[in-house]
This record gives sequence, C-alpha cells and structure tokens, in this order.
Amino acid sequence: MNNFIEILQVTGAFGIRGYLRVLLFSEDIGRYREVYDADGNRYGFHLVRYVSGNSVVLALEGIDDRTAAESMRGTFFYVRRKDLPKLTESEYYVCDLVGKTIPVCNCDKVCTIVGVHNFGAGDIIELSHDGVTFFVPFTNENFPENCDCITPEAFSEYMN
Repeated sequence: MNNFIEILQVTGAFGIRGYLRVLLFSEDIGRYREVYDADGNRYGFHLVRYVSGNSVVLALEGIDDRTAAESMRGTFFYVRRKDLPKLTESEYYVCDLVGKTIPVCNCDKVCTIVGVHNFGAGDIIELSHDGVTFFVPFTNENFPENCDCITPEAFSEYMN
C-alpha cells in the first residue's frame, strides 16, 4: 500500500439505502472519483452530504442497503498517491512522518515519530525517546519551520 494514502474511515451506516457515514482525512474529497480498500479493490463513490466538520455521508458502489453499510464500519479507504495534489516545501502527508526520526535542536538526542493525532484542538505529534512515549503539540513554537527538529524546551517540557 506504499502507493496509496489513507483518506477516509467508515464510522457507520446512514439511512436504509446503504449510505456510509465516514470520517475524512482530506479537505477535498470531491476531487476524487474512486477509493481503494486495503486489498486494492476499487470503489466508485459520490458525496451525498456533509454532516459536520470532517464527517460526510457517501454512497459507495456496490453497497446498496443498511446491512451492507454496517458491515463496512471501521474500514479504511485509500487514494493513489499519484492522484494527490502536489505539496509545497512546507507541507507533508501524515503517513510520511510516522516512523521518521527527528532530532532535538542543537542536541545529540533523537526522537522517533510514532503518530500524528488530532483530537479537535490541533495536531499533536506522538514521539518516542529511549522507550518513553510523549505527546507534543505540533506548533511552530515546538517544531520551528524549516528546522526539522523539536526545540529543547518542548522536549524537556513534554518528555517529563
């Protein structure tokens, strides 16, 4: 799945026609015409309605009733990496960050990015250092732009 990027997750059924309530990991789902499951199967879809924030209702090809829609709960769908918009120098895809090492600025300590989360108040980077996992708000204050490191102050504050 290296050539694919996760774009949505089915969170449940919506109505009796087989519509899916999904959580989006993209700002513009309308630019895509097809998604793929983890096995590489292609599905056409269309947007039925926006619910709120990053939750929408989709009609997925081949899902025609509530039972079929319910069976999709928890399923992740992907788009081809080549179909994604080109990134600027300061942009990134979250999946490309996970597993990368990041140094502490002006220091010999190194952390590994374990995950990137957003619980509603902004992105949080989950880091690991010497077997300890900790969370740091993903801000320019903690991760200076174009620096590719975590500040010693953030490391000390959130590591403890």
